[in-house]
Amino acid sequence: MKMGMDNEVVPLLKKKDTHVNITANTEAQLLQKTGRVKKTKARQTAILGACMYMHLMSLGFTVALGVIYVELIRYFDTKRSLAATVQSLFQGLTFLGGIAFSPIVIRFGVGKCTMIASTCGALSLFISIWSVNIYMVIVCIGFFGGLCMSVNYLSAFVAVGWTFSGHRKAALAALTMATALGQIFLPNLIEALIEQYGWTGACMVASGLMLNSLPCGLILYFSKHTFQENVNNSSSSSLKVCTCSSKKDVAFIVFLIVCLIYPGWGAVESWFIVDLTVLRGYGRQAGTVLLSLLGIFGLLGRMMGTALLTVFPTLSMAVPLASVFQFFALGHFIVIYLETYNGMLVGCLIRGLSIGAIMCFQPSMLLELRGIDRFPRTVAICNCFTGIVQIISGYLGGTVADLTGGYDIAFYVATITAAVSGMCLIIVKCLINIGKKTNLQTE
Repeated sequence: MKMGMDNEVVPLLKKKDTHVNITANTEAQLLQKTGRVKKTKARQTAILGACMYMHLMSLGFTVALGVIYVELIRYFDTKRSLAATVQSLFQGLTFLGGIAFSPIVIRFGVGKCTMIASTCGALSLFISIWSVNIYMVIVCIGFFGGLCMSVNYLSAFVAVGWTFSGHRKAALAALTMATALGQIFLPNLIEALIEQYGWTGACMVASGLMLNSLPCGLILYFSKHTFQENVNNSSSSSLKVCTCSSKKDVAFIVFLIVCLIYPGWGAVESWFIVDLTVLRGYGRQAGTVLLSLLGIFGLLGRMMGTALLTVFPTLSMAVPLASVFQFFALGHFIVIYLETYNGMLVGCLIRGLSIGAIMCFQPSMLLELRGIDRFPRTVAICNCFTGIVQIISGYLGGTVADLTGGYDIAFYVATITAAVSGMCLIIVKCLINIGKKTNLQTE
């Protein structure tokens, strides 16, 4: 009889409408039996903080590479298309590598994978200082660095998704703030280091900052028994991400198309704003200021998005994303159309706020479309699409500058893709609504 009661405790705990009172002793026995540790606010905060630092030194560091990009052109006397490959490859593989590493992360745990990836990533960045040509920099920083940081980027999303249950969307949105913080502080730090020690000294210091992700991995490793989905990893891995059997599946495919078309050209400011500022005669330092302001405005956009998700945790993301994408397009247009420094500043303001909201809402959109069981692999697939187009677009953007002497075409293409992405989100919303009506009629 006692064994039967124990087997019934788990489903009862997951139902919010149950009126069964579980005593503290019974809950403690349940946690002990399942091998899990009770989550506390302090532990959740520590996990979120660790994951935010991992994002800061993965996707956040890609923006600082925009400052190094200008220096690589001068130091190696190379074409912009080749120098841009360093940043686009790093950022693209940060997204793309997750599809290859997601089974490993789920099987061996986010803690172990983070510690190994942080060590290898720091080592690749450190080795790059002995590069004798731009191709060695591409391999060390762009290829190996991007692959290593893809593990940290994915692990952070997975750990936060498994840790928070009541406010999961808000926690995922808060996680994206770390990228904006990296955009604020890292470009100025890299600029100061380049002035003092050159790009090699900047990479040496950055490798040490990347190695600081090791303690983050330790936090995740010793918190593995608190993860909500930890006991369901085997069953979750057998679920198909998409079967194309419902309107919601089709909506997910449309959203994947959005993740394919907008991120590459949408990153033109992060990649080229410093060089664009130099070409317009304002200097590298002025461009670095704009790059940092992109981070500040991006942080504000993420904060507003997080506040919205905190107040409205069940809010559907399709319509808010569709609206923000139109502002995203406007930001690209203003940056390239208004050639004055103040005009570029206004464009960066609009672009920063909008991309902050987009990055904040995107994980919630994936969670809404696929659910927590499919979330790790869904994020990996979405990041895969993002990474592919960013690798290609970075090289094409640099080629455009080599052939035309400017970035006008790249920014106008970014404007169009952002506007089209917003229209696709309207289609996603319609498909979701049709699916809900179909389900109601079936019931």
